[in-house]
Parts: sequence; C-alpha cells; structure tokens
Amino acid sequence: MAKRNTRNIYRTFSRLDGASQKKLFWSFTIIFLLIMIFCLYFEKQQNNYSNIKEYKNNYLVFTKTENVTSKTYSIHVPYINIKADTGKAINDDIDSFVNSFSHCKNLVVSYEYDINGIILSVVIKVVDYDTDYAPDVFFKSYNINLDTLDIISDDSLLDFFGIDSSGVEAKMENQFRIYYDELVSEGYYHKDECNYSCFLKYRGVENYLDSLSYYVKNGDLIAFKPFVFASIYGEEAFFKESHFEFLLVESGKE
Repeated sequence: MAKRNTRNIYRTFSRLDGASQKKLFWSFTIIFLLIMIFCLYFEKQQNNYSNIKEYKNNYLVFTKTENVTSKTYSIHVPYINIKADTGKAINDDIDSFVNSFSHCKNLVVSYEYDINGIILSVVIKVVDYDTDYAPDVFFKSYNINLDTLDIISDDSLLDFFGIDSSGVEAKMENQFRIYYDELVSEGYYHKDECNYSCFLKYRGVENYLDSLSYYVKNGDLIAFKPFVFASIYGEEAFFKESHFEFLLVESGKE
C-alpha cells in the first residue's frame, strides 16, 4: 500500500509543469522546515524546563532570600520555580521550615539541587549555632518528578533504587563505623577510652534511620543524616560537610 501511494504521488508530481513542480517542492520544503523548527523549539523548552517554570527567565531553582550577616553566618533560601501546585506546596513548606529557626541569631541556611533525568532533588541545610553544647544540624529534602510534577515519596524513591529500610540501615551503620575507625586512627581517642557505642552517643545517634533526607546526586541515591559533629574530643576538626552525606546506592555510571 505504501509503495502504491508513493507511486501515485510520483505520477501526480510528474504530470505537473515545471513551475508547478517548483512551487510544490518549495511548499513541502517550508512545511518540513516548520516542523523541524517546532521540534527544536519543543526540545529546547523541555531542556530548560520553560514549559513548567513560573518565572521563565530564572533557573528551575534559584535563591529567593539571601542574608549574609558575617563570614560565618548566612541565610540562602531557595525557590522552586515550578508553576504547578506542587511548586507552591514545596515553597510554602520551605518557608515554614526556615521560619521555625527565626529565633536563632547565629544560623547558617544553605541549599543545593540536582537534576537527574526526570528527578529534581532539592535539600535545605541548616546549622544552628545558638546551642549550649554543640551546633545542631538539620536537613529537609524534596524529590520531584519533572514529568508528572508530583512529589516522589521516600518509599517510592527507595523502591526505584531497589533498596529497603534494612539496606539503608546497614549502609548507614557501615559508614558510621568507618568514621569511628578513622577518628581512632587519627588519634582523637583510643578504643578503650571511647568505643563505638560511646562514639554514637556523642554523635546523638540512637537510630540510624531517624531524620534521614533522601536525595539523588549524580545518579546516586544518598541520604543526609544530621548528627552532632563536636564534643569534648574536638571532632569538629575532623568532620566536614561531606560527612553528612551517606551513599546508599550507586548508579553504576563511570
């Protein structure tokens, strides 16, 4: 059938005079170019997410509030630039979360975000220095499906990466034991002075699964886990920001 239609089109085209053939050729060419332009425009819209943005000229995530009081303390609050109800709900939740620390004078609020395929991950990081003992750390993350504009639940995210709560718990424990061994090897304390249980006590960790914030970074699934990074042993010199990230599942990318 396709060959017959092609032959019919060719016969019709061949019966036209030169001027008509030329006019028809250019008509087809213009239509083809218009289709190509539309496809390229649609692809560009998809790549920079203009089709879902509330503010077209801004990034998908941008800084809404910035307050730098010193070299130590600063506040950077993100805005999720999505025009759907999902964006409003998340932005309201971010404001509520950050405002819960409005009484703190010595505060650091920062954020980061990553886009992995159709998943947008955003994490808010808070360090509260208005404490009697050691600074408190807090995390809050959001994972959004950019196709459906739905919030991805923790259970759905874990299921997508093929890991359950038992697997997460094992990964968390393994990494905390690595931290402990490194602290011992670097001489912060001796095993007889502070064993692993002692280490967890100083970290304020009673349950590995408490207060986890899941996040997709470079295709990997990670968890942000708050813990106390200072004690009488001076561990604040050891712990860096990256120590709060716990790798759960690698994507397998090289």
